[in-house]
Amino acid sequence: MASANLRPTLSELGARVKELSETLERLLKESEVEAPTLAADSPVNISKFTPEIFTTKQHLQDAMNDLSIISQGPSESVFNYAHNAVPDMAALNILNRFNFWEAVPLDGSASISSIAEKVNLPEEAVKRVIEHATTLRYFTYADPAHPSSSPIQHTSRSAALSKTPGLRALVSGCIENVGPSMLVMPDALEKFALGKKELPTNVHETAFKLAHSGGQVFGDYNNSWELLENDGEGDKKGWRQRTFITWMDYLKDIFGTVDLLLNALDWSQQGEITVVDIGGSAGHDAIALATAHPNLTLIVQDLHECLPPSPPISPLPLPRVSFLEHNFFTPQPLTADIYLLKLILHDWPDAEAVAIVRNLIPALKPGARILFIDYMGKQGDIDPDMPRSITQFGTSTDLRMMALFNARERSLEAWRGVVERADARFEVGRVEANPLTYMVVMEVVWRGE
Repeated sequence: MASANLRPTLSELGARVKELSETLERLLKESEVEAPTLAADSPVNISKFTPEIFTTKQHLQDAMNDLSIISQGPSESVFNYAHNAVPDMAALNILNRFNFWEAVPLDGSASISSIAEKVNLPEEAVKRVIEHATTLRYFTYADPAHPSSSPIQHTSRSAALSKTPGLRALVSGCIENVGPSMLVMPDALEKFALGKKELPTNVHETAFKLAHSGGQVFGDYNNSWELLENDGEGDKKGWRQRTFITWMDYLKDIFGTVDLLLNALDWSQQGEITVVDIGGSAGHDAIALATAHPNLTLIVQDLHECLPPSPPISPLPLPRVSFLEHNFFTPQPLTADIYLLKLILHDWPDAEAVAIVRNLIPALKPGARILFIDYMGKQGDIDPDMPRSITQFGTSTDLRMMALFNARERSLEAWRGVVERADARFEVGRVEANPLTYMVVMEVVWRGE
C-alpha cells in the first residue's frame, strides 16, 4: 500500500468523509441505486457495484476508521476494541444460532417475553443479549425512551439477516465454525512455531486441531471438513455442512462467481466437451454452466457428505449434469476436456494443493485444460494503492486459512508456483486477476503425452 498520511487532523478527516459520502450518494443516484439506511425496510445490498462505487465505498470506510481512531485517541481506541470485540462477536453468534431474526416480525415488533418463547431461552438471557445487540444496530427499541419495557423492532442489519439465509450461514461459518480456532491461534503458535524460522505446514499442527482435540464442546476432529460433515447427532448431524453449502451459494451471488465462471471461457465455442467440476458440492456451478450451454456435459465430484440428495437441486431436467463421489486426494478417475477447480486450493497448504493438481495427471489427455478460479487474498502486487479495507478482507481470510489449515492466501506468483511445482508439463496460459472481485482466473494446459 502507498505511504499514508499519519498526521491527519480531525477536521481534515471529517472533510474527507464528507467529500466521499457526497461522491457515493451521487454515484448511487446516477446508477439509480437506492441507498441503504438503518431502517428495517432498507435495501439489503447496494444492487449495482460499479468499480467507482466500490472503490469510493472502501475509501470512505478507511477514512471513517481513521476518524474513529484519532477521535478516541490511540489508547482508548485499543481499549474499546479489546473490550468490545469478543462480546460483539458472541452476541451476534447467539442471535444467529437461536435465530432471533425470525422471532421479530419484519413489519412489527415483539416483546422480550415473546422472543424468549420463540428462541426457547430464559427471558433474562434474551434481554441482556438484545441490550448489547442494539448498540451494534442489530434490532432497536420501538420506544427508545423506555428501553426496559419497550417492544423490539428490526433495524436494517437484523432485517437483512432475517431475509437472507445465506447471510445467516456466513455468520455461522465465520464465527461459529472458525471462531474457536482463531481464539487459540496464540496457543498454536506457541506450541508449533515458537523459536522456528518458518511456520508449520502440517495440517495436523493447526489452531483448529488444537481447539478440536477431544474437548466436549468442540469435539475431536482433524480438520474443518471433518467438523462440517460429522458434527451433530440424529437429525442435526451434518448441519454445519448444510449451512456451509448455503453460505457458498450466497457467496456466489455476493462475488458474482457464477458470472465469473460463465465468462471465464467462451464456452459456446468449446464444442461438445466434458467438464469435471472437482469439489463441486451441490452442483450450483455445473447447473449454471449446463443451463447456459447445451454443448457441455458436466460431472460434479465431491465427498459423499457434500453431494446433494437425489434428485439433484436443479429445478430443470438436466441430464447433462451428473454427480460422482470422489476424493481429490486420490487419482482422478475420469478423462475429460476441462477440469474445474473453483475455490478449492486456497483452503490447503502448498503441499496439499500441489498434490490435488498432481492427482489429475493419470487422467489427463494431451491438451486437456484445468480452469482455476480462486480467491486472491494477497493483492498488493496488483494495486499498491488499494484501500486498506480491501486489503483487510484478504488478510482476514489469510489468518483464517492459517488457523484452519496452516494454509495461506496466495499472490499471483504463488498461484503460478503451485502449478509449476505440480509438474513441468503444465503450461500456464491466460491469467486474469481483478482486485475488485478478489478473484483470479488461470487457464492451464497439459502438455504431456
